[in-house]
Amino acid sequence: MLIEKYRHKYTVTASDMTADYTLTPNAILMFAQDCFARMMTLCNVAAFDVVKDNRMWVITEYTADVGPLLAFWSEEVDVELWVSELTSLRIYIDFRIVRAGSEQLVAKGSFQMNILNMLSHKLEATDFLQGRFAVLPEMMTHSHKKQRFPKEGVLLAQTEHKVTRLDVDFNGHMGNRGYVDLALLTLPDDLLRSRRLTQMTVHWLHESHMDDVLHCSTFGIVDSNDTYLHTIAGPEGTSVCELLTRWTPDCVTPNIAETLVRK
Repeated sequence: MLIEKYRHKYTVTASDMTADYTLTPNAILMFAQDCFARMMTLCNVAAFDVVKDNRMWVITEYTADVGPLLAFWSEEVDVELWVSELTSLRIYIDFRIVRAGSEQLVAKGSFQMNILNMLSHKLEATDFLQGRFAVLPEMMTHSHKKQRFPKEGVLLAQTEHKVTRLDVDFNGHMGNRGYVDLALLTLPDDLLRSRRLTQMTVHWLHESHMDDVLHCSTFGIVDSNDTYLHTIAGPEGTSVCELLTRWTPDCVTPNIAETLVRK
């Protein structure tokens, strides 16, 4: 029987939380990716399966809508995902994250995966994935069409980061979630204190390797008080990642001592 929707439960740990004890944007991406990896393990096409054929999984696009109700530290969340579209070169995964035992939405979104040939560094056809899982045309985003980002606006901040061994994943590149951290780190502190993230879209464009120096710039979009463009450039100015984040004025964050369901 083909896997249709896959579901896994996660516990929010200390490394997944903000200073307010709520789930970080990076953790939302991590839960979605890890759940996908677990599903592909059941389908015998996990990273450690395809590497034997000189193939690797790479994520190239991601978008997530973040709900107003985030999970607190030590709470559990259910991650549910499914393959919503399979083309000759791309696989689209849709996901939703809810507080465990309820339908209270934490986040929802979609991401695009590709198979890369490790020798030629070219994308490979997805024909070998056919028949390993069901394809359900149920999308958590409006469409899978690549979102066009606005042009650079008013420069707000810049920072540099040298890739170290702490940033590199099992593929030998800077891990994709590292770019999210770098972009959010560049945002001014006063903005982070007064606003809450509602949407994030990421385009990963090129690999980054050990000792590469990355330059991250954050721009405020003209005629928008809630949208920011983050560009990350590598050596020789090569664009390696772009992110678009949308924010809303923050409401009062619940007190965890009053809100957390203690077991």
